[in-house]
Amino acid sequence: MKRPEDGQKIIVLGSGLGGLIAGTLLAKNNHSVLLLKENGYQPFCDIKGYRFVPFSSISEKRFKPSLLKRISQALNLPPLENSKEKEAKNQGKISSGHLREKDTFQVIFPRARIDICSQRCDSQKEWKREFLKEAVPVEGFYNGLDQIQHLSRNLKSKKNASPFFPIRERSFIKNIFLPNPFPKEKMGSRLSPFSKEFKEFIKLQLVSWGNLDSDQFSTSLAAHILFDEMNELPPHFDLKKLEEEILKRFLEYGGRVEEIDRVEKVEINWRKGQTLSLDRDRMVFQSHSLILNSPLNRISSSLGKKRKELLKWQERIKPLYVMIPIFLGIREKVIPVGMKDLLISILDLERPYQDGNVLFLSLSPKGDETQAPEEHRALTVESLMEIEQWEKTPRVDFQSNILRHLYHLFPFLESHIDFIDHQWARDNIPKWSYSHFLYRTTSDFDWREGVVPVKLLKNVYFVGKENFPYLGVEGEIFAGLMVAQQILKKYS
Repeated sequence: MKRPEDGQKIIVLGSGLGGLIAGTLLAKNNHSVLLLKENGYQPFCDIKGYRFVPFSSISEKRFKPSLLKRISQALNLPPLENSKEKEAKNQGKISSGHLREKDTFQVIFPRARIDICSQRCDSQKEWKREFLKEAVPVEGFYNGLDQIQHLSRNLKSKKNASPFFPIRERSFIKNIFLPNPFPKEKMGSRLSPFSKEFKEFIKLQLVSWGNLDSDQFSTSLAAHILFDEMNELPPHFDLKKLEEEILKRFLEYGGRVEEIDRVEKVEINWRKGQTLSLDRDRMVFQSHSLILNSPLNRISSSLGKKRKELLKWQERIKPLYVMIPIFLGIREKVIPVGMKDLLISILDLERPYQDGNVLFLSLSPKGDETQAPEEHRALTVESLMEIEQWEKTPRVDFQSNILRHLYHLFPFLESHIDFIDHQWARDNIPKWSYSHFLYRTTSDFDWREGVVPVKLLKNVYFVGKENFPYLGVEGEIFAGLMVAQQILKKYS
């Protein structure tokens, strides 16, 4: 029996931010776009009046206004404001400038707590207090990064600057005759004179802004991550709300959405395009262009004969850890005075990033009853586990390690927990839409060109977290816009 077919010019496989942006921009320009999303995958979790949203990086919680402006302009989105900020402004109680948080997040060591501040003068106070014995070289370190970032700002202001700055799209000839102006020095050598605590302080920030744990961070990349637009960061941005608005625009522009269980096989033909065969319902989708928006390690097995051509990219960047979310409903009074809503904590500087030793935590805003009941807070805890250990580690042992770390951060927490939930993780981590991983690279890379190209094969594009893993949400947005631009040029 001939199976039913559905012909589309462009298929987006996966409903993440990069794919949503690419698909919506293409639909806006009158292209036929079908977005295939995984049936049953839940990007958030609602329990007993609490709302939890798993996250991969701090950039998903501290969204740059310049990125929001760019997306809004490209897709004609309505103005998006934080609901709490909008309500306060409407009531005339507070100006938008006063709603900016002086401290963006915290890094917590076993015996220290350091606020990452939006203003340099406030940060200096933190560095001098916590790294008193090396205050002078620490200040010199930051001054050096300031000089590099000043070079970045000058390049960005030029008329011929790349529209995807700091990403570089240059020809081979330009790469030869126009050398890279940024220093090639790696962070390892720049940080060698400093204490273990300061080295870890910098590493935790670099890791948490994106999805990459690497020895290949250059000083210029570090300067961009640590300093770029720090004074613009808004509190409590709702990334899921942004994705919902983009999806709404996608549908208004004529885009289509189908929910599927899984992709059985992807057949790539240079002349006929791509054919996607789906399991169970036996549907077949055909397209001229295919945009992959799922981790490479999750979809490569479906690519048939062409899988070998993609293995070099899958080998170049691999998931080192899976980020496992645990959700806690807690009473507000247990939160220590001065603790921020977003923090990174390491319990033992001598141990690697696993077994609950490093936690990324997000507390729902105080008093926001859309996120938690009155006088309660939703606490999302992201912990790292080596990816091959996910199925082998007993859940009881894993949760015990997490709670031991949490009890260190929140004294008397045990008496103030409403519930602990890890069922969401058990249900969703095995799905191919799950994208929360910490990656490592197996080779050097040019940070301004990316690790994995946005174009993998002819008419096959990729907008996952592996393109520019060190830029977090910024990298996903750039990948989506770049893919849309390339396809629009091709068919214009």
